[in-house]
Amino acid sequence: MSTAIMDITTQRIVDGADELFWRYGVKSITMDDISKSIGMSKKTIYQHFEDKDALVNIVVRQRLDHQEMELQMLHATAIDPIDEILKIASHLNIMFQGMNPSLLFEIQKYHPIAYDIFLQHKEEKIFGMLVDNFQWGKKTGLYRPECHVELLSKMRLDQVEWGFRPELFNRFTLSVQDLHIQLIEHYLYGICTLKGHKLINKYKQIQEEE
Repeated sequence: MSTAIMDITTQRIVDGADELFWRYGVKSITMDDISKSIGMSKKTIYQHFEDKDALVNIVVRQRLDHQEMELQMLHATAIDPIDEILKIASHLNIMFQGMNPSLLFEIQKYHPIAYDIFLQHKEEKIFGMLVDNFQWGKKTGLYRPECHVELLSKMRLDQVEWGFRPELFNRFTLSVQDLHIQLIEHYLYGICTLKGHKLINKYKQIQEEE
């Protein structure tokens, strides 16, 4: 099922499920929970979705489609490549708020098709965006010319997923948002030239004054 051609009822089910999954994870949420949350009979839900797995697949695809559109808008409004990365970082921080930290792990474990959808999006869309940003940064003299574009873009790609896996860093008393800030600053300061460092510091100062 394409997320672009859903009828009103199907969209209502998907949006209701998305809200519950995002807050509580996919494992603990049942079709009964979704039925009660959106005020719709479970029979009606099953008329639109064969089972919970099919619903999870569509929820994941819709969220990723929305994310892709948001990233395109951020790119279109970015002043420079550093501004784009910082805008994306801010967007991700907002997105992480209220997210169940076990969500991605549960999707990987219990809904492999949905996880494959996520991996495909990550490897094709997000990786492509990072490569384009890196090339933009090199052309503008903000990123170090000797950096390996594909290698470091892949490193940053994996860092984005680390933000969804706070259990990897549970020995540190960091929120998901603080973890993400640390990772993005490590990435940016590592790839930037002195000119880029000055621009990062300028943006950070502006952010602190807001």
